[in-house]
Amino acid sequence: MINYTIMQKIIDEIKKTSGDMARRGWAESNGGNISLRLNSENYACFDGLQTKSDWIKLPVAIPEIAGERFLVTGTGRFLRNIEVFPEKNIGVIEIDRKGEAWQLLWGYEPTGAPTSELPAHLLSHVSIKKKSDNQSFAFIHTHPNSVIALTYAVANLDTKSLSKILWQSHAECVVVFPQGIEFLSWKMAGSMDLGRATAEAMLRRNLAVWQFHGICGCGRNLDEAFGRIDVAEKAAEICLRVMAAGGAKQTLTDTQLRAIAANFNCPIDESLFE
Repeated sequence: MINYTIMQKIIDEIKKTSGDMARRGWAESNGGNISLRLNSENYACFDGLQTKSDWIKLPVAIPEIAGERFLVTGTGRFLRNIEVFPEKNIGVIEIDRKGEAWQLLWGYEPTGAPTSELPAHLLSHVSIKKKSDNQSFAFIHTHPNSVIALTYAVANLDTKSLSKILWQSHAECVVVFPQGIEFLSWKMAGSMDLGRATAEAMLRRNLAVWQFHGICGCGRNLDEAFGRIDVAEKAAEICLRVMAAGGAKQTLTDTQLRAIAANFNCPIDESLFE
């Protein structure tokens, strides 16, 4: 039986997140994508729907999410339009019992398909599910201006240097992402290479930057995933402003960063200080 109340609640959640992303300028044209793995309550609200497609083979088998359902933004669709026409711009897909194919249950009116970054989303959901003991369900990829600009402005970035730059630029960062932020060197958008690299990053951290392209974030829900990206973007903006003003004259020390993390009971990744 279809539970339209729960369905509308899920749709409202993604409408809010996509609208926030668009209004911040993170989702130009058809840029950016969102996926939400449906929990047991949300999963059931899509029972009873007539399927809208045949089974479509995935580029790689993902048995860890066999039988799961996902709300996913559509390929070629604009996130800013989700608020006004969700049925066209988002869809609910179901993975088959072997994790080898998907079919459409709802959405993408009149026709359509999930984002071209689907491999990165699904493989990352495997990592998110595993590391959170099945308590995290949201994954966002978007194009925040300052994070992208930072990958052009700073040479020889890696996970350690990027994490420290952002931690030191805004004191909230070490609380919001104490595991740091993964840096992934440029890979072709929509490729399996990028999908696998992102999934590996999501096992270690909750944020990953794609060089010259954008950022990915995960969380228990879309609010948490969005919030992590928002904090990283603000830190990157502060960093760029400081650079434009002649560079930092002082900054948070390693001792202060550790103290902030301890004060908020956020286990920090000590390897990023080595």
